[in-house]
Amino acid sequence: MIDIRTTGTTGHQGIELLLTGGAPETLVRLDRPVRLETFDGRGDRWEGAASTHAYATVTREGARVVGTVTAPTSAGPVEVVDRWTVDDRGVQVERRVRQLEPVAGGAVRAVLELPVVADGFGEDAQVFAPPALYDLNDIDGDGVEDYLDTRELVFRDDRLSGLAVLLHARSRGLGVALSREDLPDHDDVPERVRGQQAFVQRTDIGSLGVVPRDGGWSVVAAYPFVERARSHALTARAREPWGAFWPADGGDAIARYRVTVVHGASAIDSLWALWRDRAAHLAPRRVELPETVERLTRLRLDALLPYYRQDENVAGFVTNCHPQDGVQLEDIVQYGFTGQMVLNALHVLNHADELDDPEARTKGLRTVESFVRRAGASPHGLVHTLYDFEKQRDASWWSGLLLPLAYADEDTNLEELMGPVLDHMRYAVDALSAAPDGTYVRCVAEEHHALLRAYRAERGRGQDHPEWLSTAQSFARFLLQVQEEDGSWRRAYTFAGEPLVEPRAWFGRAELNQKSSTATVVPFLHELYALTGDLAVRDAAIRAARFVAEHFVRGVSHNGGIHDSIYARAQLVDSESILFSLRACLAAAEMSGDEDLAQAAVDAARLLATWVYLWDVPLPPSSTLARYGFRTTGWSACDTAGAGYIHPYELHAVPDLVEAALIGRDELLATVADLTLHGSNETVATEAKDWGYARLGLQEEGVLVSWWLIDDPMFVDTGFGGRGKGEGNKTCLPWISAVGIDATDVVLERYGTTEVLEAFRVRAASVTH
Repeated sequence: MIDIRTTGTTGHQGIELLLTGGAPETLVRLDRPVRLETFDGRGDRWEGAASTHAYATVTREGARVVGTVTAPTSAGPVEVVDRWTVDDRGVQVERRVRQLEPVAGGAVRAVLELPVVADGFGEDAQVFAPPALYDLNDIDGDGVEDYLDTRELVFRDDRLSGLAVLLHARSRGLGVALSREDLPDHDDVPERVRGQQAFVQRTDIGSLGVVPRDGGWSVVAAYPFVERARSHALTARAREPWGAFWPADGGDAIARYRVTVVHGASAIDSLWALWRDRAAHLAPRRVELPETVERLTRLRLDALLPYYRQDENVAGFVTNCHPQDGVQLEDIVQYGFTGQMVLNALHVLNHADELDDPEARTKGLRTVESFVRRAGASPHGLVHTLYDFEKQRDASWWSGLLLPLAYADEDTNLEELMGPVLDHMRYAVDALSAAPDGTYVRCVAEEHHALLRAYRAERGRGQDHPEWLSTAQSFARFLLQVQEEDGSWRRAYTFAGEPLVEPRAWFGRAELNQKSSTATVVPFLHELYALTGDLAVRDAAIRAARFVAEHFVRGVSHNGGIHDSIYARAQLVDSESILFSLRACLAAAEMSGDEDLAQAAVDAARLLATWVYLWDVPLPPSSTLARYGFRTTGWSACDTAGAGYIHPYELHAVPDLVEAALIGRDELLATVADLTLHGSNETVATEAKDWGYARLGLQEEGVLVSWWLIDDPMFVDTGFGGRGKGEGNKTCLPWISAVGIDATDVVLERYGTTEVLEAFRVRAASVTH
């Protein structure tokens, strides 16, 4: 429990929060609880003119303490009334700010900074702000966040999936959280010019974060928002901070916060205890779709098949368009990651009898056989990640934004082709141009895993393809040869089978960056073991999963799932990396019966679940998504650096979340799976709601529910523009259909229904009884 007492003397009082239940201990002490920041009219003064104040009067009303101060500021006198209330969930703080006699152009922002002074909450406390921050995002161990290069980390509310931040004290198994209690309900495009970091806006978006104090940390809130020190809102390189100030004519500014104490033996336990509280408070409602999830599979397949291409070398699905017009940009086969060739082919084969295209089965088979030929040509089962149909040549796609390099000729003017992207990514372009030819292990592992699933499915239809199995086995032999003593694999390999570690700026500065794709291999080995019973394959998978469990799950250092970073590090802390960690631990636990790996799977699932929004972000009313009634509940953030950009990839985790829920007997995990299955299918174009797309069944790769790189020349001055809050990223690639269909097909195969929460309850009850 937490109790409240006042500090100071009459007319100059503060607040102290005490941990009770034993000898009282000071948790938070605020001698001057009110910080006001006023706008001075300068667009570069995001921090404003700051002043701090004690309460002039304090009254106690039962469990409530009310502190009031009228503070002189450059915007005129400002009255602040804070109502602190103890309840069974902690302490709630309602703050009301009123500008009494505002000066012309005056505007103000109120900050609540809570220094956590209890024992254990020193500089080594673990800090979280899902999905923007996981244990400082400090994979390289230099003591600062890897992508913003600072310890002062404050995020807009709309970047936060649960509207909460957390400090965890390892030595005590104790966490302290600050959350936003009232849901933000309005936001709009700020009135600002390019480069402006400070402006006046009546927005209900505030911010939450963690900031260092002498010897420890504070949790902090601001209203309206400010993103201090650095942010990815404006540009990728400078990472300028920015913030809004409440207008004088905006009425009272009111926000409610909560301080919560949670207990957990590990940071993951504390975070999950917090998440249970947040889910109960936010009470997320799943998105109701205009079509059944099963019907969306048919629409997705009908949209995929027209993008089939083949020549004498390669066959595959090359969806690469702006869904708003459906016009193909380039005919590029992409293996793994954004392409998922064989997984798409598997779905076409599985549903061929239901489709109108009489060539559907032929297209599926040719796509698989094309991959088998190409992988079979390598003694290691490796393939290039790209094939350009127009130029009939292979390439290695080292980054999404570097994709134009794959179809550039030697005499191509790269400045004209890539624009400002070339300047920003020059360090990678120059270094990678001299790097040996190679491929990402994730990309190849995903395709071989899908190949084995296709082999199994075809065998079930009475069709045997022994060359499919033998090709996958050649890749497995390579993996067993290059697996390192700790169970890991490197992120990329040359076609000669050597690890690709240079340039380290791209392939990983830290060992855990370079080994970040280890988890992606385990599902493939699991499938191969199920088909062949090869104990060496099983043992390699289990060793890898133990590495994953130790470092990426328990060590909260998951990273490198996504391959196309434009930030300060090439390996991102992202949702796909913890998704693969979950899948690896589940697979290895099944093969080994190891309860520790099973618990690691539950821990990974809980981390992954915190990436998924539990509330609906308010969008600019004029935005495309707002006009279509878009809701964010059930969507996952992509990566920490780009928090506020959400995508449907976590559909692929739905079956795994349900399995982890059953292992951990955790209904909240199953609830998140249910929210995701419906929410992340929301933007598939249907007859009832087409989202402005050119073809039914298309879905945009991702959408923005916060501001991201809105001043960056890479986007503002190029065809990548128009991607503000409430807009999509205007990209459609083959992975979208692959993971969406796969989620539905797998849950139907396992549970016989897409009502996964009900399926969980039935199975959990059967185990209980």
